[in-house]
Amino acid sequence: MQALKTSKLTEAASAEDIFYLVSAMKDSGLEVDKTKVTEVINKIKAKDSTALTMAYILQTVAKLGLSKASIKPYLDLANDVLDQADELNGNQLFFERGIFTTTMVAQGVADIITSYGEMEGISEPKLVKLINFLYTRRHSTNLRAAAHLAAALKAFSHNAVVTPVSITLGAQPLDDSKEQFAAGAEVHHASPKLRLRLFTLGGDSLNPTKITLKAAGLYAIQGPNKIRVLTGPAERGSFSSPDGKSYFELSLASANGSLPTRNWYELELSARWKGESSKQRILGLSNVQLPLRVLANPKIVDSIMKVGDGAHDKYQTEIKLKPGSRITGSGASGSIPIEIGQRMLLSLRFVDDDPAETPLTVHQAFVQFTHQETDQSITFVCNEVAAVGIASAKAYQLKLDPEGSAADFDNMDGIYKMELLAGDSLFSKPLLWHMADVSLHFTGPRGLDSARRAADAADISRQKSPSSAGMKRAGSNPLIGTGPTKAKPGIEHVFRPPERRAPRPLAWAFTVLCAVPLLGLLISWSMIGFNLWNFRFSLSAIVFHAGFIAILVLYYIYWCYLDMFTTLGYLTVLAVPTFLAGNSVLRAQLAARQASPTSNTTKK
Repeated sequence: MQALKTSKLTEAASAEDIFYLVSAMKDSGLEVDKTKVTEVINKIKAKDSTALTMAYILQTVAKLGLSKASIKPYLDLANDVLDQADELNGNQLFFERGIFTTTMVAQGVADIITSYGEMEGISEPKLVKLINFLYTRRHSTNLRAAAHLAAALKAFSHNAVVTPVSITLGAQPLDDSKEQFAAGAEVHHASPKLRLRLFTLGGDSLNPTKITLKAAGLYAIQGPNKIRVLTGPAERGSFSSPDGKSYFELSLASANGSLPTRNWYELELSARWKGESSKQRILGLSNVQLPLRVLANPKIVDSIMKVGDGAHDKYQTEIKLKPGSRITGSGASGSIPIEIGQRMLLSLRFVDDDPAETPLTVHQAFVQFTHQETDQSITFVCNEVAAVGIASAKAYQLKLDPEGSAADFDNMDGIYKMELLAGDSLFSKPLLWHMADVSLHFTGPRGLDSARRAADAADISRQKSPSSAGMKRAGSNPLIGTGPTKAKPGIEHVFRPPERRAPRPLAWAFTVLCAVPLLGLLISWSMIGFNLWNFRFSLSAIVFHAGFIAILVLYYIYWCYLDMFTTLGYLTVLAVPTFLAGNSVLRAQLAARQASPTSNTTKK
């Protein structure tokens, strides 16, 4: 260990090396030279200010046991590191290399806060966002990430200075309690009380007897811009704890028992320790906005079904439907007959199930018709219209013209089960109501698929077949015109077959023809008396010819592999020495010709 100390505790070492060296020495009980380590890490900090390096430095300083005054500069450094983080969704902070770097920084910040003894200079909102990122990744399946994540969460959950708190919505009522409570961040008239529990990052429940949890204003989220509007009093008081040990409870109902109108809301929460029960600072519960919904308990009213002449839009028969029960008619099996040429009009409203019967709007309202024999079904959307005689109320209607919708029904006449399906994100429960059975008649021929399905439905052997195919035929299908399908042929991946190659004799003939120009070149040289033996073996001549050949090779490579700009770069490198060497060769040739006897004789 002393040898490692001598070799590694230098300016050339990385922050990671210093961290592991100090950790090993502390675990071995060896004395650490605090002054030398501090000097080295300060020089490393001056050269490298990346987040991971700063994380190792913070964890190293926390292990040295320095004085509070010596730690203060590194506490400011921790805040500077948080400034390097990127923000996610407005409520999380993370660093470039993902969960590893983020967990290392988080652990470094937690350790330096513990060593200093307070959060002086550390931005609480940024620290909360950093912890939010860790908390949302607590289900990581990567072993390396999970190990570092567990270490970072432990550093905060067992921190003597801060206590990050998470909120769990909803709580199971006591066994002897007959009250109903909302599950999650939802309240409605049957359950006006909001219940929640507080946990540390380690999963330990915070005792309500030691913490005061207060609710400030309840803000309605209105419009597409999500404008926050205060609803009711600005202070809603403190949460109580009926069992005194596990959960907090607050009723959002007013003095007269009424709840705010159904909508999306945010409840502002704050928490503090009671008395001197703890000196730790609670993180994550200072004016935090808790999203919740006030739900409506929907009820159907003014439900009327009319049947009459479709040509003149007159309805001779009016049937008042009773929500929750099926109306029987005069047709077969208690169905309501709708003859050829007739139309049906269905109208209803939704209200809140309270004494005032506040009108409601619904996000989705459908009427589904399901054939009794074949289980084929078709779904229609109800149209939203203004309710007659009631201001600001909406009614939902369905006008069905069987003759005009014959193609949708595939001309499949018979008895259909008529059901209402309604839902909304602000409803305490969706609505499903079997209103009646209607008998529809069509003049056109049945579609081939519907006719086959009708025949299959009448075949008892098909209905009771124990095979998987028989069970598939007997099952319901949600769409008209699509019956049980057969397995599609398997997909076979076929790669492009290789191109046919020429026969070997033809290939050799082509090669010989390509070599003919070279042969012609040699013959031409011999005819004109080209003197290869007169080649002067000088440096410039060798460089020139080598460069010229290299340029020709580069020309070939350009056509096969390179782009133009890359080729021009290589050509510049080859062209300069080739040009200079060629110039030298030409001057040498000229000088040699002028110095030869033939040249002198010619001059005379």
